Amino acid sequence: MSKQLAADVEMRLTGDDVNILRGTPPADAASAFELLPVYAATKESTPAVATRRIFLRLQEGTSIDTVRGDIEALDFRIDEIPIHAPHCAWLEPRSGRVDEALSKLDRLRALPLTANVEPQLLRPRSWKSRP
Repeated sequence: MSKQLAADVEMRLTGDDVNILRGTPPADAASAFELLPVYAATKESTPAVATRRIFLRLQEGTSIDTVRGDIEALDFRIDEIPIHAPHCAWLEPRSGRVDEALSKLDRLRALPLTANVEPQLLRPRSWKSRP
């Protein structure tokens, strides 16, 4: 990372190898790094970074296998099906691109028996203080 980029780092997401920079990154950064969208509710809120992972939850009692073909037709792969929730799955686009994952959220929401579709957002760890 260049000294200029290092100076612009606002926070690091430890363990995820993600740095959140202030402002617009320089043009040469796009070729050296994967640039991810950053969201915040307000200017003062803690930013969250969208990843390529999407969480899909079908209606209770519906197996992910019932929509596997539809998921694959959208160029997603099933990364993980939680053992405790066989009606849910973590999906990733075959391309590995965050923008592709985010651009297909509405198409995933239109799948049969879909209850919820959400992108994975990463935030820095924070601790709650006890009263």
